[in-house]
Amino acid sequence: MREDPIQGETVSLVVTGESEDEETVEELEAAVEDAGASVEKRLAFGALEVTTTQELIDDLCTLSGIESIETTNTVGVSGDAGEDVGTE
Repeated sequence: MREDPIQGETVSLVVTGESEDEETVEELEAAVEDAGASVEKRLAFGALEVTTTQELIDDLCTLSGIESIETTNTVGVSGDAGEDVGTE
């Protein structure tokens, strides 16, 4: 998405800050919004769920105070381990 963004296509991201400190998260939230993204909600560990267009991902990546940016689909646990988990 970052290298070949689709014009106007929205994406949901998890932007994780370098600190969980309340003031730092507030500053990150303001910077993300100033970059043109919408903060949908705050998550654990200083992370924000963000919606933006694909062409603005590069702008988010240049912000200071960010530890990581991932699509929301890569964060989280889903599925059933079922038989994949051995008990031996």
